[in-house]
Amino acid sequence: MKKTTLLFLCALLLFLSPVMFAGGKQEVKAETAKITTMNVAVPALPEPLTVGASTTQARYRVQYNIFNNLIEFDFKGTKGFMPSLAESWKRIDDRTLELKLRKGVKFHNGDEFTAEDVAWTFSDERFFGEKPIVGHTRARGYWALFDRVEIIDPYTVRIISKDTDPLAVNRLSLPQFQIINKRAFQEAKSYEEWSNNPVGTGPFKVERFASGDQLVLKAHEQYWGGKPYVDTLIFRSVPEESARIAGLMAGDYQVISNVSIDLIPTIEQEKNLAIEGGPIASFLATMFNIKKPYMDVNLRKAMSLALDRELIVKNLFAGRTKIPNGINDPGYADMYVKDHPYPKYDLAEAKKLVKKSAYKGEVIPYYILNDYYPNEVNVAQTMVEMWKAAGINVQIEIKENWAQVNADETEGVRYFGMRNTSNTDTFGDPAGCLWRTYNKSYDPYKVLGWRGPLVDEFMELGKVLDTSVDQKERYKAFARMLEIYDEDPPGLYFYMNLSISAKQKSIDWTAYKQVYMYFGPENFKQ
Repeated sequence: MKKTTLLFLCALLLFLSPVMFAGGKQEVKAETAKITTMNVAVPALPEPLTVGASTTQARYRVQYNIFNNLIEFDFKGTKGFMPSLAESWKRIDDRTLELKLRKGVKFHNGDEFTAEDVAWTFSDERFFGEKPIVGHTRARGYWALFDRVEIIDPYTVRIISKDTDPLAVNRLSLPQFQIINKRAFQEAKSYEEWSNNPVGTGPFKVERFASGDQLVLKAHEQYWGGKPYVDTLIFRSVPEESARIAGLMAGDYQVISNVSIDLIPTIEQEKNLAIEGGPIASFLATMFNIKKPYMDVNLRKAMSLALDRELIVKNLFAGRTKIPNGINDPGYADMYVKDHPYPKYDLAEAKKLVKKSAYKGEVIPYYILNDYYPNEVNVAQTMVEMWKAAGINVQIEIKENWAQVNADETEGVRYFGMRNTSNTDTFGDPAGCLWRTYNKSYDPYKVLGWRGPLVDEFMELGKVLDTSVDQKERYKAFARMLEIYDEDPPGLYFYMNLSISAKQKSIDWTAYKQVYMYFGPENFKQ
């Protein structure tokens, strides 16, 4: 697939007709005029659109344009947590956070934003109950301590946790907890109708949505943050990278996402184009299916030792990303465990562990999507050869969607032996990444069989991360959790994910240090 893509792109560049070149010159002139419609090409669009229904990159790319959080995290710089729909907040006690809501905010349907909308967004009926309307989404695991919302007055709410929660402010900045319009949700004829036309307070409102085609957004002229600088914002589903790049060069798109490392030089050679983005706070990783009888701890450790991660980063990413020392990021500030060891490459030791393991040469199905993550297929193919050198037979199977990746056998065991995932740092604290991804409500424990004394210890330490207000105690717990991950790995982490976009150079838009592609007035001007 990758070779086909490169050949197509090279042919496009070599044989582009004079008419197309003339069109390119005209496009440069046209770029100086005001853009009324912004076209953005992405690999995939989410399904459905509604907040909290899933936790995918496809959703995160677009939804910040439609919805707002009560509290916002500064993804561009170092301001940390900032007011959004909540103008201010304060702790009443260790379990209670009181927020003063912004007055005069209008939803896309003209309704005024009030405390009722906050309470409905977090209600048992919609989201947190036993049978929520959005379904039993893993997004609820991002706030296992949530208890309830109390309305004090139309512009004051209190969010109460089941236990001490030092990270309530952090959690309120997550995309899973963006605010929706209560009346519009309740009056929708069906959940499907709502999902295709949700109502938020963000800078753009939904005009038309077709998951496999395009998401058409119109400027919300009453947006509390100021009217957007573009009238129409269209996210187009363009799975093939070659087509996204060709469309950018032709002027069909102003911005594209998911540019491969090997094609960055091609874009940089174009005078009217520019690259945006780089490493983000996200770890590319796998999850092991530990219910497979051969997937014991010795094999899992061997699979890590057999990987020359430095070679992968150097050759497949031109050194543009980095290998982390555990699922552990310097952005954690005083919670960053800088002394935690980096993963080793030791082929001889890997071979010894394979011999000690329960593995007898079985084919290990490795399920991935077609470059859902940058350069994913090339990386997977390279790792398969590295595992082969250690005596491990891994077979890649490229699937069309996540439903196929996560398909179950008749007895409820997943087909895959391992699959790719991203362990994303959602709010600058290990509780928002390592603990969020490997707690009891998430796949490794819930469906993939990660069990044992070390896992029990990990779960108890995670509770410390969630509830302790003593930062030294939290640091100690996190440091031990990193050790447990290495000693009894539920998966493998490889390197920091990249989010590389490209744009027309004249476009005044900046990529965030996350996958979110935001075009509100704070981040796009003309």
